[in-house]
Amino acid sequence: MLRKILMGFGALVGLIILGGVGFYAYVTYQANKTYDIPLPDIRRDTSPEALARGEVIFMSLCVECHAPAGEIHAVGAPVTVLPPELGYLHSANLTSDPVGGMGNVKDEEIARMIIHGVNHEGKLRPMVRFWTMADEDIAAVIGFMRQDRPEFAPEPKKAPPSETTFLGNIVQVFVLGVHTEKRPPVKAPAKAPTVEYGKYLSEAMFDCVACHTQGLEVNEVKAAKDTAFTGGFEFDQKQSGTEGVIYSTNLTPHETQGLGKWTLEQFKVAMREGIAPDNQVLRTPMPRFRRLDDVQLEAMFKFLKSLPARESPKFAREPLPRAKVDPSAAPEKLFSSLGCNYCHGPKGQYRDKLKNAISKQPEEVAKWIRNPESFKPGTQMPTFAPLLDEGQALELARWVQSKNGEP
Repeated sequence: MLRKILMGFGALVGLIILGGVGFYAYVTYQANKTYDIPLPDIRRDTSPEALARGEVIFMSLCVECHAPAGEIHAVGAPVTVLPPELGYLHSANLTSDPVGGMGNVKDEEIARMIIHGVNHEGKLRPMVRFWTMADEDIAAVIGFMRQDRPEFAPEPKKAPPSETTFLGNIVQVFVLGVHTEKRPPVKAPAKAPTVEYGKYLSEAMFDCVACHTQGLEVNEVKAAKDTAFTGGFEFDQKQSGTEGVIYSTNLTPHETQGLGKWTLEQFKVAMREGIAPDNQVLRTPMPRFRRLDDVQLEAMFKFLKSLPARESPKFAREPLPRAKVDPSAAPEKLFSSLGCNYCHGPKGQYRDKLKNAISKQPEEVAKWIRNPESFKPGTQMPTFAPLLDEGQALELARWVQSKNGEP
């Protein structure tokens, strides 16, 4: 009897091992196979209106991942906002170079990459899939990418390949997945300050639902969840030199946890300048949407206000706390409470950029601190003018310079 039990147990263990090996082989094959997905019938649109729209979309969505920190040249860069357990992720070179970049890639192949996450060679890329972005907006982005601009100046060096772990492959294959069928045409709602247009911007275009909903599913799945827009997506802050985890915030009209008490004007300031109504700074990786116009922001606000007021997931209410800004505090404490350490701290992406302040007049640095967008339109740095007067900004500038750009 004992022998039979041991034999049965051994057979069970063998089946488990065999199943594990088979699962590993399947996932690895699916993550590395060549996908033969039909090309969408989408080509560049270079009309003035489309180029303007394509610039807004590209500079709001794409440049942050495809350009090195603080730059606009889309040569590719390491992706640091996702857990390292997924592997080493590096965005693609989008410049016009025919070898290292996209110079020899067809418009339809770029459209397929945006929609399906599959590059021109048919290989799966660890990237967001914009399955529900409208054809005309994809055409506008491609039209913008084909312009003779500094963002796309030729760079012959190919971006390093991404090296996903087995967990990263599981996410690609089973979570993000890949649509192998040709997508039917998608048309955007009319641009107007409406809930319908705001829903399109928040879900299909600017990807708000991806970061402000827990989980790793594709956007259309997240949008249908009961927890959509309630926050809870986890961001590890080790990359910024700050130990701890933060969670994305609740964007539903919940009175205490969400946008219930926000006004439209407060929403615009937060989206464009990175300052919340409580005078707390919105932290990285939340981008600044400086290029969005009033119609777009009003539409997004109306859509978010139309959502059911839901509570945040429990863990999303226990994040690494945001420091309350005290403008009268000493510069060292002010540097931390303003969130400067997230970008300019010892491990921050923009650490080296701070050294540029050493050779400048402190008055000029102070002006940059208060209104960086006047020096660099579209910058991701928050606008600190609502929080700091000229004297406080000057004191902070002098302190940064006294540290030789290494606070």
